[in-house]
Amino acid sequence: MFKIIQRACFRYSVANTKAEAEIKSVPGHKPPSFEDTVQGKYAGVLFSTASQREALHLVLQDMKYFKELAEKSPVFAGFLVNSAYKRNQQRNVIQALTKEGFHEVTQNLLNTMIDNQRISYLSKTADKYIEYYRIFNKEENITIISSENLSEEQKSQVIQALKESSPNMQFSVQYKVDPSILGGLQMYSGNKFLDCSLLSRVNKLRSELQKLSI
Repeated sequence: MFKIIQRACFRYSVANTKAEAEIKSVPGHKPPSFEDTVQGKYAGVLFSTASQREALHLVLQDMKYFKELAEKSPVFAGFLVNSAYKRNQQRNVIQALTKEGFHEVTQNLLNTMIDNQRISYLSKTADKYIEYYRIFNKEENITIISSENLSEEQKSQVIQALKESSPNMQFSVQYKVDPSILGGLQMYSGNKFLDCSLLSRVNKLRSELQKLSI
């Protein structure tokens, strides 16, 4: 079973392809905010410890690895939430994921989460850590949804529009396709949502026509 998990996880090892500023530590070694949740507490301690060790960016790579692994590998995602595994079995699987191993700060987090039976919160903790880092890096995570694949020229226009709206920000843009929106674009950024789709216009028109028929 462990070999199956390991093979599935290796297939989803993703290299970091986006150049970004490397932040090693921050003044005061505190995260930009505090969240009173399991993942928020773990991510906060991880951020502070990594900053003290001047390893914020190195730990970021580990967190990105686990985030993408949990998103793209159903086997690994299932492993995280399976409470039937013993602690030593969980450690064996985690340690087998990369030949190089993780940063010492990351490894300490993993051991603590396993000991406290909180390894199921790993992907959420990774999400929160990445969010903390991006705030300091002035980086915003954007999801663009279109009805069909955008051309490279269209993607360049999207990036240009984002830069013009916020010149001091860096943008990490993910593109998704949803034919149901019919045309136009939808944009997600954190808890903000901008709907410029043809579907929204059709729905608005339908609503107005229904009012007229009453």
